[in-house]
Amino acid sequence: MPHRCPADRVISYLVPSQVTRAPGRRRHREYAEVALAAKRGTTDEPGLALSRAPRRKLAETVGAQLADAIRELPPGTRVPSERDLMKSLGVGRSTVREALNGLALLGLVDIRHGLGVFVAERPAEQEIELSDLDKALLKGVTRDFIEARLVVEVEVARLAAERRTDADLARIAETIEALKAKRDALIDEALEPATQFNLAVADAAHNEVLAGVIGSFVQLMLERAGTLYEREEFRAWDIKEHTLIYEAIAASAADLAARRMREHILAIGEHYRDVGAA
Repeated sequence: MPHRCPADRVISYLVPSQVTRAPGRRRHREYAEVALAAKRGTTDEPGLALSRAPRRKLAETVGAQLADAIRELPPGTRVPSERDLMKSLGVGRSTVREALNGLALLGLVDIRHGLGVFVAERPAEQEIELSDLDKALLKGVTRDFIEARLVVEVEVARLAAERRTDADLARIAETIEALKAKRDALIDEALEPATQFNLAVADAAHNEVLAGVIGSFVQLMLERAGTLYEREEFRAWDIKEHTLIYEAIAASAADLAARRMREHILAIGEHYRDVGAA
């Protein structure tokens, strides 16, 4: 039988995190432009030299506190519910889940769907470094991100093939040409046309809600794709893949466009696993 853990056994260790709420709703392209500007380290506003804080840093802080809190608990002890952790830490459900998923990847907890989260069996001498936790969080979010892209972008490609205009095709083609021109550029410079391709395909689908979802993906793409764009062979492969998707959209071949987008995203997942990022 699992040990029941009174919430205060763990929660007493936890310190509420200071969270800044997201700004009000903006159009998807404004979000994308802000993300790209932050990645380049440039904005239109003068002032402090600040860069956008990665979202996973908050989850890392929460994960580190949880790791310390459960360290002395016996295996099988049930961790407080997400709701209790959210209240004690002052963070959202997604941050709590991201932190717990990271701890699960490190073998510190077992997540039993429908039952709860439990302290896992582990060697007594096992020590967890923040760098280990950061890597685990990055892997967990990357896997979720690939899954989300499969759900959304495959259908976006299908709709783009059905609804695209000549102007849409011209814009998609421009992003591919820009990507070719930046093939040997610095990583941040090369990532801009790569993400613009996704936005151009989303615009060609002529669905504002889906375009907004793709726009929200841009920051995650920028945070993660740098490890892939360090490899010259990946850049060449990405250009080829974008061209194949574009050709299917230009031919109004909806099923082919959807299939190529799906294969592309699955292959990206494999590339992330190759570099240890998923």
